[in-house]
Amino acid sequence: MEITGLDDIIVWMCDADEKLKTDPDNGGFTYNGDKGKVFDPVTGEELKGLFKIDLLSSRGATQANISGLAPTVSRVYGSNAVAEVNTGTEQPTIALAANDIPHEIYDLLTGLQKDKFGGYARSGKSNPITGGVIAHSQNTRSKIDLYFGFPMGVFVPGELNMQTDTENPSVVHDALTLNAQARGTDLLLYEKFYSNEKDFNFTNMIKYLTNQTITDSTAGNKTPTDTKGNPLSDK
Repeated sequence: MEITGLDDIIVWMCDADEKLKTDPDNGGFTYNGDKGKVFDPVTGEELKGLFKIDLLSSRGATQANISGLAPTVSRVYGSNAVAEVNTGTEQPTIALAANDIPHEIYDLLTGLQKDKFGGYARSGKSNPITGGVIAHSQNTRSKIDLYFGFPMGVFVPGELNMQTDTENPSVVHDALTLNAQARGTDLLLYEKFYSNEKDFNFTNMIKYLTNQTITDSTAGNKTPTDTKGNPLSDK
């Protein structure tokens, strides 16, 4: 399907148990009013623990460059011919960029820790930040929205090159990359969602990708389920 442009990017962070971070006092995002918040399009309820990189919150998302979707292929030769072909596992990454992500968000995503001196510090010890990404685009002719979701991965910062202003200002924008990995609960690596699919539900998509319980919207069934679609007991 042809897509045009980049509408927005949604990011989130997870703890060591792959649970969504929602508490600002325990490593979750903070917000300036409603900027960056994500809401259920039907009920208007806030979907906590997410940050939307868009024109309002970050002066616009500029890039979601996905690579590594093709698995590696190796050939084994014998008797002067290809004896077998082995296929490896995809190693996708998604390079993100935006014009002006709030530093409180960017620094958390890239593993910096807020300290008592008004700074965000990086120690010499490894501190990988795990989380996920949804990149949102659309087919402008058919009005179909595409959501390309990576439920789990490690964020790493982009390079920073500060230079002097000349007759033109030297402006440095924000960049970071998610190195995707399969989610531990179900080995989901990535998933594409389309708004014209009859079973599509924006809030269920968010809760599924962020490893929360969801509500099955098919066939009028409103029974809460886990991330694999199994009904939860009332206990």
